[in-house]
Amino acid sequence: MRIPNIRKVLGANVKYYRFLIGYTQEQLAEKCDLSPRYISDIENYKGNIPIDTLSTIASVLKIDAYLLIKEQKHQTLPKRVNMK
Repeated sequence: MRIPNIRKVLGANVKYYRFLIGYTQEQLAEKCDLSPRYISDIENYKGNIPIDTLSTIASVLKIDAYLLIKEQKHQTLPKRVNMK
C-alpha cells in the first residue's frame, strides 16, 4: 500500500481549493493573517503547519479541514489564478 507524502497532499489541496474560489496566494494569506511566503511554502511542500493554521486555512477556503489532508484526484490547474 502506497502512503502519500502528507505535505504534497496538503500543498496540492490548498492550491486546488484556493484556485476554486479564485484567490491568489496573497489574498489567501491576508484572509488567514499569514504571509504570502508561508502560503507558498505550504503549496510547495515545505515546513510544518500547526493544526490551528490548517483549521484557519480550511475555514477561509470554506471547506472542512480534513479535505486538506485527504489524498484526492484533482483536475490539472493553471499556473496562476486568473488575475482580474
